Formats: sequence, structure tokens, C-alpha cells
Amino acid sequence: MRTYTYFLAVILSLTLGSCRDFEAININPNNPDVVPPETLLPPIISGAVNTMTSSGGGHAGQFVQHIAYVGGMSEGSGRYNLTGASFREEWNGAMRLIKDVNQLRLLGQQNQQPQYEALALILKVYILSIMSDAYGDIPYNEAGMGDVAGLEFPNYQAQQEVYGLMLADLEQANQLLRDADPSLTINRDILYNGNLQNWRKFANALKVRMLMRESERVDVSAAVAEIFNNPESYPLFEGVEDQATLVYNNNSDLYSWFILNPPADGSGVNYDGNDRVSDVMVNMLQSKADPRLYIYVSPTRNSYNAHRQNATTPYAYRGQRAGLSALEQDALYQQTGLNRDDFSVVGKRIRKENRAFLMTYSETLFLKAEAIVRNMGVQGDAQSVYHEALAASLAKWPQVGQASQEETPYISAEQAQVFLSREDVALQESTALQQIAEQQWIDAFLNGYEGWASWRRTGYPELQPGPSVIAQIPVRYVYSDNEQNNPNLIKWVNEQMGGTMPTHNTKVWFQP
Repeated sequence: MRTYTYFLAVILSLTLGSCRDFEAININPNNPDVVPPETLLPPIISGAVNTMTSSGGGHAGQFVQHIAYVGGMSEGSGRYNLTGASFREEWNGAMRLIKDVNQLRLLGQQNQQPQYEALALILKVYILSIMSDAYGDIPYNEAGMGDVAGLEFPNYQAQQEVYGLMLADLEQANQLLRDADPSLTINRDILYNGNLQNWRKFANALKVRMLMRESERVDVSAAVAEIFNNPESYPLFEGVEDQATLVYNNNSDLYSWFILNPPADGSGVNYDGNDRVSDVMVNMLQSKADPRLYIYVSPTRNSYNAHRQNATTPYAYRGQRAGLSALEQDALYQQTGLNRDDFSVVGKRIRKENRAFLMTYSETLFLKAEAIVRNMGVQGDAQSVYHEALAASLAKWPQVGQASQEETPYISAEQAQVFLSREDVALQESTALQQIAEQQWIDAFLNGYEGWASWRRTGYPELQPGPSVIAQIPVRYVYSDNEQNNPNLIKWVNEQMGGTMPTHNTKVWFQP
């Protein structure tokens, strides 16, 4: 009996020990219980940027007339025949992304990593500020929480309240990064390569953008002056190298609506598409011999082919009128003797680009110049700041390696100096606000959301709809058809909007 008991004890010991060993071996190091927050960061950043870049040739880029389509080729966006289905993915894509942003913030808090919490706050504001500027009232506190019981249908909040919440989140991000241990790192940061100070600058620049956006509705002078006049407390971009620029390392996540395989004709552009650069943009650049013309705009196909045949034949640059019907486009061809190949598409340099500009140094300077002109208590000389802003906008397009102007257009120091020295480029007291707004619109080329928001706030540049468009230029995105089934949106519309779902001609709160 003793022998039996002894062997039973040995067997049990070996069995239990083996189970413990098996459990240890069965732990998958590639699937940890705690997800490192940095694993979420790259797709969130690229998703946020894709939210912005989709507007370049999409609805916002057409509404603000950065881009126009050949007459009749973009009936929805170009002639404003819009419904909730027109904006489905713009809404759904951004709101899905916020779920991951919320998780990034939670992980930062749980792991005592304030740097990731700060980045989550900044990225949430960046994404939802685009959404609020486009749609007006949105869910903010409950955005991205559809997986939480009871929050499947988020509650809506007024745009004015959302702005207050976003400004508070940016302030918190600034303080978190200010107080963070300098030894803290941010891994897998595809925007700033782990530079906490540059993220802080981005947060404060976003805060300036938002304060100025709402400045026609509330007095923001003290808050704007506090940021611009106190760089130690509120560091801002100090050069082009600080601005929020995502550099892609692949060919799949670029501005996919115009980045295509190189054409066989050697032009480096896509003449076969229906999109064109607008006549407003081309004319404004040509009127002052602006060197950004050769960055943004291609020669027309007909002039390109003529130049290939005879190098003395000059290139021609011509913009497309926005909002023409097919009949109006044909009438224009007959009246002028032109055809579709006499209008310019997006230029070669941009087709080769691997960068996307979330927010530029020049935009921050234009906003500073505006604040000075409007006597908001910001220190500095408006003319000098405006000149610096223009220089920064040109500096975004330096030479690429040893590539020639013909191969990859760029703006040389000589070109910049000639342009900046023009008398008609200098800031004039009587037209200062118009000049600043127009230059912001030019600088924001292919950031349709930003150009459109600036235009709705300032009214510049002056845009004209097509002769027979279905409605006036849209000032709002329509809630997606799927979202219009959200019972909390229906409740919000009934209680706050008189029961009528807003249309694309219903102003958002920040508009004067």
C-alpha cells in the first residue's frame, strides 16, 4: 500500500508540474495581454491624414474650387446634387478611427504613459475638428464608443460646445507634454519620430486654428494673444521643419485620387482624368507670377504636345470653370475653340509627392498676421509676419536632390525672392484681411477641408458657382444616410433644429 501511495504521489506531482510548464509554454509573446499603445499609433496617424487628403479632389476640394471637373463629369459634387449617401464614407471612416484613438488614450492612462494620452487627445481633436467643421453638431464625448453598452448611438453636442471641449483637450495635451519626463519616448511615431516638443507645437498650432475659426462668433482675443505672446508656455512651429507633415514610405497611402502610374507620354501627369485645377486657382497664381503655379498646375496637354514638337512653343496653363453642365461645357468649347485638353490638371511635382501637410507653418503665420491686423493683442508687425508666411509657403517646395525643374519642379531661392519683392504681393492696409485669407486658401491647396473652412469663415476668395448649378455653394456636409437613422440624431434635430435635418446650405455655427 505504501508503494502504491508513493507512486501515485509521484505521478500527481509530475502531472501538475507538466501542466504548469505547459501553461508557461502556451503564452504567445506575439499576442500579449496588454497591447502596447505604440501599436495603435501608425494606423491612427495615417488614418487621420487620409481623412484630410480625401478632401483634396473630393467634395470640400470642389466646393472651395481648388479642383473643378470637366462639365457634367461630377454632377454630385460639382453641381451640388447632394444627399446623405454622398457623404457616407467621410462620416463612417472618421468615426471608426476615433474608436482606436479612444483605446490609445485609455492605454496611455492605464500604463502611466502620459505621452500617448497627449497624442490621443491631439489626434482626436484633429479628426473631430475636421468632422465638426464639415457637419456642424457631432458627437464628441461619446464618439467612437459604439462598442460600449448603452452608447451604440452616441449623443450629439452643439458645435459651440464641441469647440470648447476640443480646446480644453488641446490645453490638456499641452500640459501633459510640458510636464512629461524628457526621457519618455514615443515609439512608432510616423509623424514626428518621437519628438514630444513638436507634438506640443502641433497641439498649440491646432488651438490657434480653432480659436481663429470661432473668432467671428466669440471673443477669442485674450486666448489667441496668450498663445502667440508666450512661446515658453505655448511653443509653436518655428520653421517649415516643425510643421505637421506626414512623409509616406510607400506608394499605397498617398493622395490616391491622382497618384497613378506614370503616363507613357512623359508628361508626368494624368491628362485622361476628368479633374482639373480650377480657374480661380490658376488665375490667382498667374496674376502675380506666383511660382507655386508650376508646382500645383500642369501645362495643358495641347501645349505640352506642341512644346514637344517645337521647344519655342510656350506652355499654357488654364483652369477649369467649376460647376458647368455638359451643355455649358460644350458651349464653352464652341465659343472659345478650346477642348478638354486645353485645361490644366494637377502638376507633376505633386503627383510625385510623398508628403501630406496636416498643418503648415505658413498657416500659423497667416493666422498670426490676421490676429495682429484685427488688434487681438498679438505682438509683432503684420507686414513682416505676412511676408514670413508667404516665404514659408514657398519653402515647402525645395529642390529634390539634384532633380531639374523639368524633371521635378521646385521653387528656387531666386524665384522666391523675385515673387516676395513684388509690390503687389506686399500686405496693404486696406485689403490686408482679404490678402491673408486668399493666401491661406492658396497654401491649403489639396487640403480641401481647411481651404473650405477658411473660405466659409472669411468669405475669401470670392467664389462663383456655375451658371446653372442645383444649389448655392455648399457650406455643410449632409449627415450620412446611415447616420440619419441614429435615434439620438433624430432627437437632436427635433429638439435643436426645429425637426428639419440640415442640408448642404445650412450654415455651421462658426460661420458669420
